[in-house]
Amino acid sequence: MNIITLQIILFAFAIFMAYSLFLHWKKKNISNNLFFFWICIFSLFIFITFFPKILEPLLKELFLVRVMDLGMIGTFMILTYVSIENNIKIKNLEEKMEKLVRKISLKK
Repeated sequence: MNIITLQIILFAFAIFMAYSLFLHWKKKNISNNLFFFWICIFSLFIFITFFPKILEPLLKELFLVRVMDLGMIGTFMILTYVSIENNIKIKNLEEKMEKLVRKISLKK
């Protein structure tokens, strides 16, 4: 697989994700701020897909060999943040649900 094929696959993925975000935004499943934040992220993703040489100075500063290494580090950081946020929100929902169940059960 050459670099052009990989760029086309990455571009298609970014467009698919942007379209998916757009559908959720239209259905009011996500807020305007969250929608525009993710659109900016995927726009940056598309830009870096077609112009990976722009990151070369950053790679030299971080002592990384490939752009893919930087991408993997960034991905792990984002996944860690999202996992922690999901865990916190799930715990909050569990507490709210427990309070609601207790309140309903005490009424009966």
